[in-house]
Amino acid sequence: MGLGVGLVYDKRMCAHANPYDPSHPEKPARLTSIVECLNSSGALQRCVRVEAREATDEELASVHTHKHIAIMRAVSSRSYGREGRAALARRYSSIYFNEGSTESALLAAGSTIELSINVAENKFQAGAAVVRPPGHHAEADAAMGFCLFNNVGIAAHVLVHGKVRVSLSLPTIAVDDIGSFNCCTLS
Repeated sequence: MGLGVGLVYDKRMCAHANPYDPSHPEKPARLTSIVECLNSSGALQRCVRVEAREATDEELASVHTHKHIAIMRAVSSRSYGREGRAALARRYSSIYFNEGSTESALLAAGSTIELSINVAENKFQAGAAVVRPPGHHAEADAAMGFCLFNNVGIAAHVLVHGKVRVSLSLPTIAVDDIGSFNCCTLS
């Protein structure tokens, strides 16, 4: 059995922010407040950091259509522009885009996959992916519910169908959708 708890976090995921409503509930502070609480409680120092990485197109395509992947990869480009991103966001439920959305979403998906693989290969007893945008509501061909990709679905697919040396049983993937994090819960 692996040692300790693996943790993946990358401040580049804070680049995804609502350009129209800074008070939107899915904001960079969701991520930074979790990391600050983990740090102040001493829990962060007890975790082993896992390097963040972007998901590959092959990994994304295990759950998403090629059209969806192409749109999410392009949405932060200069050619979309602020108004183009706003128009695209209106096509989805509870979604916004900015210049940092693509990189943040690719990092969130890839980091979730990487951590899941590490736990499945018994490098860690457990893992925590502190990522954003979140990734459990997106559908095969649509961003939804703050999620640009379905990070959890992709990671599960990689574990079940990928070339991963898995332990005796597959790890449980739990989604903890933390809207506001209470540091007092960490003891």
